[in-house]
Amino acid sequence: MEDWSDVDFSDTALITSDAFSARMVNELYLNTIVDDMAQFDSLSMVSIATLLEKSKANMRVYEYVLEFMLKGFTNMGRTQVVDYLLNYPMLREGDISESEGARLDSITEPYQLVKVGVKAPGYTGVTIDGRDYDLYASKAEWIIVVFWSTDCEYCHDFLEQIRKHLDLKSGFELLTFALAEDQGEVADAVKKMRLPGYHFYDELRWESKAFLDYHVTSTPTVFLLDSEKKIVCKPYDWNELKYWLKSNNIKY
Repeated sequence: MEDWSDVDFSDTALITSDAFSARMVNELYLNTIVDDMAQFDSLSMVSIATLLEKSKANMRVYEYVLEFMLKGFTNMGRTQVVDYLLNYPMLREGDISESEGARLDSITEPYQLVKVGVKAPGYTGVTIDGRDYDLYASKAEWIIVVFWSTDCEYCHDFLEQIRKHLDLKSGFELLTFALAEDQGEVADAVKKMRLPGYHFYDELRWESKAFLDYHVTSTPTVFLLDSEKKIVCKPYDWNELKYWLKSNNIKY
């Protein structure tokens, strides 16, 4: 663990300090040298608690650390750690001003809207092959929502694992949103992988409605929804998705 005793957390210069950011990244890197991801999550939560407690010396620094950690762990796909951050006890009522509280809400709100346990944002649109689709009208028991990129090998591998191992014709429905140069590139990739399901492309890319509504900052980003469109799992890879399905006695 990093020793933060030499850092003045009341100094707002930390917000623009590359050295401070690097030390936070180093703290996370040290946590990855463990036997399993559950241990990584536990160690990360200890680090977070230490950093946020020290950052209470200055609300601007606190906001910066909170946002830095939320972005970092979201990009890493560590759902449990992100949920911990979202549920971390903020300063007590009266300790912060109304404007400071509003800023904290603005930082956490996009993550709160797509955390495990909430109803997923709705989506309606026309697929790359011309079919109308309405997420909330879907009758599927389970819906896998995948945000991916055509030039991301890891994305392709994840999608191919899903195709190979899940029944995408009855038990599961696949819904994907792709980043690509154009729609033709997406169509070619989907055809090559022989992916069933509903596939979308928007030339706005990261600024498209789906990417913004689901607060997607990296690919692949995956959500598993139940029949009520509630987010039940946000797996980082196929193994995490498989583990969740097995743990909940769901046939696939």
